[in-house]
Amino acid sequence: MHSIDASSAIRVCVLGEWIPAQLAEVLALQRAEEPETVVMLIGGTVAEASQHPPDENRDFVISTSIRQWSGWKSEPLWHDALAVAVPKRSHLLAFREIPWQEALKQPFVGAQSATQEGWWPAVEHVLTNARHEHMHTVASMDLAMTLVAAGYGITIAPSARLSSYLHRGVALRRLSGASPTTTAYLLRPDGPLTEPHARFAQRIHSVA
Repeated sequence: MHSIDASSAIRVCVLGEWIPAQLAEVLALQRAEEPETVVMLIGGTVAEASQHPPDENRDFVISTSIRQWSGWKSEPLWHDALAVAVPKRSHLLAFREIPWQEALKQPFVGAQSATQEGWWPAVEHVLTNARHEHMHTVASMDLAMTLVAAGYGITIAPSARLSSYLHRGVALRRLSGASPTTTAYLLRPDGPLTEPHARFAQRIHSVA
């Protein structure tokens, strides 16, 4: 295994727990087309980057909420619709797309960690419109999804965020009607890009 030269690598920071599925395709393209330029994927928390970039040694940042950092450019990149996670034996699976009025007759299981994510306001919008009051909150999405699989309620999140739990006793359905969408944003320092960075940015934009 070759060591990574951090000085020549492209450093990409992903804020929060929602990692857009398109990012894997971008990394695969990079590896296939330009393997000599390594991409370092770095995680970051939403809270630590609320006002400032997570670190000056980051070339690109992917965030699920709009950031306005001095000296940085931001643009919408990828979109995902909210989905409902239900137990695999739920009667709601009779719907191809679940009406939100039907979904929110069930107890809602929320994750405290999700409230810091950029997509959470879209969920709050749905819950507020439904005046939903039957909520049980736990610390993490893993705990929330365990309760959903056990039949204690449902949860709502971007479909890409929930898809990893399909093998753990849950099923997904879209919300019917005009489902709120969530957006991933691409941020980078406002300045000229090197040729490898420019090619990487082109690959990001080539993936829908």
